Amino acid sequence: MFKSSIGRASGPAVLTLTLILAGATACGPTDPGTTQAGAEPAAATVADPAATAAGGSPAAAARPAGATPHARAASPATGRPTPGKAPVTAAPAGDQQAAIGSPGKDGGAVTAAAKNLQLTAYDPAGGTAVLSATGPGATAPTSPSAAPGTGPAASPSAVPSAAPSAAAAVQPGQLIASPPTAAAPQGALVAVTGVRPGAGNTLALTTRPATLAELLGGTEADGNVPVDPHGITVTPLVKDLKATAGLTGNGVQADASGTLEVNLKAPVPLPDGASLDASGSLQLHPAVHFAYHGAAAGSPRTASIGFDLGAHAQWKVAGDAARSTGAAPIRVPFAKLQASPVLTVAGLPVVVNLGLTCYLEVSADGQVHLEAEQDATGTWAVRADYTGGKGWTPVTSAETKVTPVHVRLNGKAGVRAALGAEISLGLYDTVGVEATVAPYLRAQAEGSLVADSSGNPPQVQGSWSLVGGVDLNGSLLAHLKVFGTPIIEGKLPLPPFHREWPLLGGSATLPAPQHS
Repeated sequence: MFKSSIGRASGPAVLTLTLILAGATACGPTDPGTTQAGAEPAAATVADPAATAAGGSPAAAARPAGATPHARAASPATGRPTPGKAPVTAAPAGDQQAAIGSPGKDGGAVTAAAKNLQLTAYDPAGGTAVLSATGPGATAPTSPSAAPGTGPAASPSAVPSAAPSAAAAVQPGQLIASPPTAAAPQGALVAVTGVRPGAGNTLALTTRPATLAELLGGTEADGNVPVDPHGITVTPLVKDLKATAGLTGNGVQADASGTLEVNLKAPVPLPDGASLDASGSLQLHPAVHFAYHGAAAGSPRTASIGFDLGAHAQWKVAGDAARSTGAAPIRVPFAKLQASPVLTVAGLPVVVNLGLTCYLEVSADGQVHLEAEQDATGTWAVRADYTGGKGWTPVTSAETKVTPVHVRLNGKAGVRAALGAEISLGLYDTVGVEATVAPYLRAQAEGSLVADSSGNPPQVQGSWSLVGGVDLNGSLLAHLKVFGTPIIEGKLPLPPFHREWPLLGGSATLPAPQHS
């Protein structure tokens, strides 16, 4: 008997990706293992139904049966600090004002002064930046890509004292922690090495990269913060993709975040020019983990960065595989998701960059007719932990259940179907963690099999087996140096995480037909 692996939960809403992959009857030949991305349209616009709802914050809603398990995170507005440590909270949405200040005395954190300045041009390679005055009467450069000192002249109505006062307030040696802006969409953390007045109400700066050890000093902070789906940009990797956000999966208004629904169509090409039909849905509830514990000699005693990804996936694959797909599976990426949530740590903005590429993957090693529908639910986590004197250590876990909802096989082959995600995580536009997680269903048959989760006995002829599994792998990168820690040489692989568990297996012969 099959049992549904979907749990019942309640709390904040989830990020939902719903996809329809309608396979064509034929397509051009495809090299085995080649990534099939197709045309890459521009980023999808996420419409927010919550914006048209009456009132302020969306109302809380209970999660329906079959909901996505949440990542291990606190409420969307706050982290979950250890007693005696500073909380890690979600910064107000849309705030683009830079935090500027000098490192604290006696190893303390930077004390930022409110100067109404925004990063409007930034060239990390050249080490240059432009700060512009914001607020009533201030004018800023119209092009965020303008080089320092080349912005447009201030209008006659601009506040004439804005630039001189800002110039007096921003000094070499100070640090700038900027939330995402048009000029720095993934945030910026720099130290000022030179200042001169720019055009209008701007300051032209020369900078160098700064570290969290310089910014946070002896701060003790720890927390997990969910990622609001409204702040996630969806870029389609297949045609006919539309994204909307704001409601839960059953149409109920959500508290704090909401859902993201993506509809799309795309084939799964096979080497012989045919294709498989596929459809599915993917619900994600991401959260970011951040910890920083006191700097000593320019490095923290301990630090941590990572993500938790509560997920629920359903996918179907149907069609005929005439021959093997080759040594590497066929992978079809269908969407890129990018977000740069801003955390507030000790009153300072810390920008986390999260990227996901979602894909469908199929492999076969023989000739088979396949109809497979599967369900997976779980919580996947990857973390990079730093301890002074020992360096960085990767930590992974992938609690997953895979259930075959319906399987029909006829032929002699092994088939594997997965719905996964490539994930990158970093700070201030520096990727520090890369990971790939993929729950899958693997079937091996010589004969025929019909099975589902209705509780009825499977219909089998010949030998067969069904196995559920999950793979998680990745690496830590040198860019974790943004913490102010020693540089990792090359890549530090994550410990491989591979789990499989039998779902069904055996051999049998169907009863001979009864003749009347």
